[in-house]
Amino acid sequence: MNNIINKNLNNKHRQSGFSLIELMVAVTLGLFLMTALVEVLLSGNRSFTSANHLSRLQENGRMATSMIVTDLKRAGYMGGNSEVGNILGNLGPETPEISCNTADTTWGRMVTEGVSGLNDMNTGYACIPNSSYLRGDVLTVRFASPWVVTGALSDNLIYLRTSLFEGKIFKGSDGGTIDNNIDDTPQSVHELLSYAYYVGNSGRSCAGAPVPALLRVRMGPTGQPETQELLPGVEHFQVQYGVDDGVTGLQYLNANVVTDFNQVTSARIWLLIRAECAETGFTDGKTYTLGGQTYTPGDGFRRQLYSSVIMLRNG
Repeated sequence: MNNIINKNLNNKHRQSGFSLIELMVAVTLGLFLMTALVEVLLSGNRSFTSANHLSRLQENGRMATSMIVTDLKRAGYMGGNSEVGNILGNLGPETPEISCNTADTTWGRMVTEGVSGLNDMNTGYACIPNSSYLRGDVLTVRFASPWVVTGALSDNLIYLRTSLFEGKIFKGSDGGTIDNNIDDTPQSVHELLSYAYYVGNSGRSCAGAPVPALLRVRMGPTGQPETQELLPGVEHFQVQYGVDDGVTGLQYLNANVVTDFNQVTSARIWLLIRAECAETGFTDGKTYTLGGQTYTPGDGFRRQLYSSVIMLRNG
């Protein structure tokens, strides 16, 4: 009987569980492991966020640069017309000036100047209100569409009918009038395109921080200027214009120094692309140089700077 009692007592002793010290050690080790696991997860999330932001930056940077470069290469193209001074029509061209009236079609018909711009302001451009404009230059390009219009013309759009030495500007509703006819052949009809690129407010935000965007004024369906958003995250835009005066050689100038945009033979552009949302634990301490401008943001957004040099048609 005593042997049975002793055996039961020994079994109870072996099944008594962990001591307080053992539990404290186990909990401490568990906390260390949990902390390490959480850090790994946070690090992975930060890496994913950074990679995602960089991917978006590269995509938006390539698209914005390609869009502006393509339009600069087309600037001054008038459907094969080699005598822009001979363009008439019942609307006809307007004298180029640094202005953009939203009430009529004059801005889109300043076709004798394929490229022009404003330096770090939107003054005179009523089609770019202060509430929309953020910073940087305004670049305006004008050209005939690279596609030929073969179907019915829209009544209020502005068109250019052109041959090699003649052109007529008219609204679609006036396409059949005698004032807009051309006898020369071959001839073709193109949409008349005008674009003004600038950096403005997208109207959206991320965690309370406004998101900048690349915006563009274009000729809308009534032939009058209207604004469209192109790409989010474009934070700064600068342009310099290459002018060769025959004395000092080629110089790249800001828009406010250019006296005749028809003498511009090339252009240099800079686009600073910013992530739409800031990153926790990241600070952008770089100073970016865009032409004659320097820009030091000092915040938590990732950025990439893109630049390009473009030869122009009127060179």
